[in-house]
Amino acid sequence: MTPIEFENELTYHGFEQADDIETFHEAYDNAVATIRDDLGSTHDLLINGDRLTTDKHFDVRSPGDQSLIVGEFAAGDASDIDAAVAAASEIANEWERTDVADRVAIFRDAAETMRTRKFELAATISIENGKNRTEAMADVDEAIDFLEFYAREFERSDGYDFDTGEPTPDQHTQNVLRPYGVFGVIAPFNFPMAIFVGMTAGALITGNTVVTKPAESTPLIAEKCAEILHNSGLPDGVLNFVTGDGPNAGQPLVEHEDVSGVAFTGSREVGLSIRETFSEQGKHGPVIAELGGKNPVIVSDDADLEGAVEGVLKGAFSFSGQKCSATSRVYVHEDVIDTFTAALADEAEDLVVGPATKREAFVSPIISDHALERYESITERAAADGTVLTGGSVRTDGNLSDGRFVEPTVVTDIPHEHDLARDEHFLPFVTIHPISDLKEGIKKSNDTEYGLCAGIFSEDDTEIERWFDEIEAGMCYANRSQSATTGALVQAQPFGGWKYSGTTGKFAGGYWYLQQFMREQTQTRVK
Repeated sequence: MTPIEFENELTYHGFEQADDIETFHEAYDNAVATIRDDLGSTHDLLINGDRLTTDKHFDVRSPGDQSLIVGEFAAGDASDIDAAVAAASEIANEWERTDVADRVAIFRDAAETMRTRKFELAATISIENGKNRTEAMADVDEAIDFLEFYAREFERSDGYDFDTGEPTPDQHTQNVLRPYGVFGVIAPFNFPMAIFVGMTAGALITGNTVVTKPAESTPLIAEKCAEILHNSGLPDGVLNFVTGDGPNAGQPLVEHEDVSGVAFTGSREVGLSIRETFSEQGKHGPVIAELGGKNPVIVSDDADLEGAVEGVLKGAFSFSGQKCSATSRVYVHEDVIDTFTAALADEAEDLVVGPATKREAFVSPIISDHALERYESITERAAADGTVLTGGSVRTDGNLSDGRFVEPTVVTDIPHEHDLARDEHFLPFVTIHPISDLKEGIKKSNDTEYGLCAGIFSEDDTEIERWFDEIEAGMCYANRSQSATTGALVQAQPFGGWKYSGTTGKFAGGYWYLQQFMREQTQTRVK
């Protein structure tokens, strides 16, 4: 099948190709300075096109400098969710009837606005969630890609409205996909722009109205995105924005009787509980959820070890492993494991741990105190039950004292069956395991409840083909030294997983994603 052309944003790569990388860094640094001057404001809810205040607020602080207050945000509750859902319900029929061309134009306009503000948005991400400049810009780029791709696909399908002709004399039929109604969108902290925009746009462009709740730790960038979408032409009430925590805002949104579907990215436990809630309430709408991973990489005895080390290093430690796609366990052929592991540990020790806005920083701050405590717990267990080759400590030296910084950690001598090798940690922590052959590597890679990402390094095409056939994961990468398991691009590499890594088997940024937000109807007219 001939591929359909789609041009990804790739901002940093574009500056590199133009040999103008200093312009990139200068623009980013200027944006950081501007954003810092605007921090600390009070932020309200956005319901039915109006800004609504609440009696309670919560502070958001930068994970790289906890003395830096990002802002005070409204602590929404069940009454605010009621108001938001009511507004979304009121406008739902009108929004569904909006012409395809008019609807698509709104999202293309939003993409263009984000394009002109991308350095401001990237700087906001760095300060609020701790991504370094290249990863923050990639987050912005992915959000733009989602808008452009979904707009193109919805337009290309004419809104999924098909004339199916006259099956019998005097009858004419249409086959259409129609929106469910009101969708709840609950977004994560780790891709606070890309995933927030992707899920929200998927629900909106297909004709649903939306009530969205961003992660409690990253509401500022989400608010900016909601404003951009609203100001691009969404009618009042089509998109409603409520900040707050899970129990007080997220749970009432999921449980609301007028919410027909939910799009969620986060932990397996929460995602499955949302699906259980829908089942208990007798709801028949979709729960479109991406629920994490425990992503394996195989390094064969025929691998390019230098490329394998680079791929695992970047897959495991970029954004401090706070990605559901992060490389977390590596199965290395026993003939090369010593060489590979020593090289990985050496490279990990050279990674720069530092504030996200610093140009040289690679390893990012940890998002929360709870995550920091989890890091201390698992590294203590790793030292007791295995061997910590490098890392394992919290960093408080120099300019790191005001943030949550930890060392990238490489661990060996942990059994494959150990909890440390089976649980998702969402931290810069990777375990290395010996295997005798590819068969053992595939068997152990598949021995998990997750099935999100997987990687292999081998120069043997037969091994790679067998691995593609037998690996149980949604996103599979062979010999990808730029990152063994992370860094998917919209359209080219749709993002999603098998098993408990997802609920639908249809992936974000792919050709079958939008249809999940709609349900089929056949319309027959007798002449």
